[in-house]
Amino acid sequence: MLSLAESLWQDKQLLIGTIVCFIVCFAIMWVIGGSFLDVVHGKNSLLPAQFYASLDNLHNVPVIGWFLPFSPWSSVMYFLAPICGFVLAFILIRWWNEYFETKEASTIIFPILIFIVLLVGYAINLSIYTGEAANLNSRNGVSYSLYFCVAETTNDACSQTVGRINQQLVTQAQSNNATTVPQMIPVAFWYELRRSIFFLFVLGAIAAWIPLFVKEMVAKYGNKSE
Repeated sequence: MLSLAESLWQDKQLLIGTIVCFIVCFAIMWVIGGSFLDVVHGKNSLLPAQFYASLDNLHNVPVIGWFLPFSPWSSVMYFLAPICGFVLAFILIRWWNEYFETKEASTIIFPILIFIVLLVGYAINLSIYTGEAANLNSRNGVSYSLYFCVAETTNDACSQTVGRINQQLVTQAQSNNATTVPQMIPVAFWYELRRSIFFLFVLGAIAAWIPLFVKEMVAKYGNKSE
């Protein structure tokens, strides 16, 4: 740990780049989600409401709408999550590169891998949490199962989709004189992900990767040019 701190302190360009990257990335996350929370009063937005209304249009943008805009940060802990992710990822990447004498952790593999871990891990988390609720409520002739909304980017859109599916299931059960009516519990994956503190932790980790990736690219192509 001490050697990592010493090497970072000696590499002035990396130190400055890391600090700048952290400030910029944290400011972006703060504006998109965190600035909605007034730390002092806990309810008033620090930016105009029109700004957040315009951000809602991002829900309609393919792929980007899955992740943006963030849900309002409802606790001061949300401010700490990206900081912890940034620090831990920066230490891990530097340690990995120095210990194994490789640069793999500073390549594009890192953000791809961490996003896969994020999506799979959070899907498992939601399955366990909501699956238990489905099992507890499956009684009196009604059997509940989960429906993960992937195409729907908002909670309301997910609820509407599942509502239509449940109506069709009830109609089919009645026409078949079924003793058990299957019903779906909506799981708005992207909505839940955006409001998750784990998502901010991962974004902080990716922010820590950026200056290390830039450093490796500069060193790689800088040597070639020489």
